Amino acid sequence: MENSISETLIESIEKNLDDFYIECSNHPNFESNMTDKISWIFPKKADWPSCIFRANLKNSNINNEINKVKKLIQGNKVPNAWTVGPLTKPLNLGEMLEKHGFLKVYHQVGMVLNISVLEDSIEKKNNFDIKIVENEENIKDWSKIVSLVFNIKVDNELLKYLLIQNEIKFYIGIFDGKVVSALMLYLIPGVAGLHAVSTLPDYRKKGFALILSRKALLDAYNIGFKIGVLQASSTGQYVYRKLGFKNMCDINSYAINEE
Repeated sequence: MENSISETLIESIEKNLDDFYIECSNHPNFESNMTDKISWIFPKKADWPSCIFRANLKNSNINNEINKVKKLIQGNKVPNAWTVGPLTKPLNLGEMLEKHGFLKVYHQVGMVLNISVLEDSIEKKNNFDIKIVENEENIKDWSKIVSLVFNIKVDNELLKYLLIQNEIKFYIGIFDGKVVSALMLYLIPGVAGLHAVSTLPDYRKKGFALILSRKALLDAYNIGFKIGVLQASSTGQYVYRKLGFKNMCDINSYAINEE
């Protein structure tokens, strides 16, 4: 029984992000493909979100399917970013992608938290305020932070659309009157996911991201969510352990070397 619970938690880490991609695919500024075999989302006016995900090639000719996708990437018809995680089938798809010339370009750690035991140990900061985004002016502030931190172009039309979705909440952190930190909370049944957690370089190592994350998670808990999930960079995982998150799985991104 315990193993099945752990497996469900692990899968929820990737599913939370996959469901967000599916939500974004409903916007007209995105081209997408959603099938039982493979899914992808491709922005027309931005860099994010953009990836191939949720592959289920277990009962297919895997080599042929990979070659088909590779040709689409080379023709700039699908994103050059293939996410492989615990929901991927077969589980060794990453190894097979590498045999076909893909490179592992990004590694993340899937993490889980029981929000009910979230410790009140994060130091509060003077002059640091948290605001839930409720208007287009603040969503532009959110967009600026995420764009600068991750060096990506964000589609503000998409953000306006997401802003009115009940399962999505955007947060910004304000220090001395300046917006310095941001994150997105995405809710699926039973699971609250933190995404795009970011702080401007000059304001890091002050605990702002942890304070913002804790606030978002407690807001989720107060409306009935007990499990928090996120995908952290290899270094970021050590930060989130301070909140009580535990490592559960690896999620890797693969791309074709375009040089």
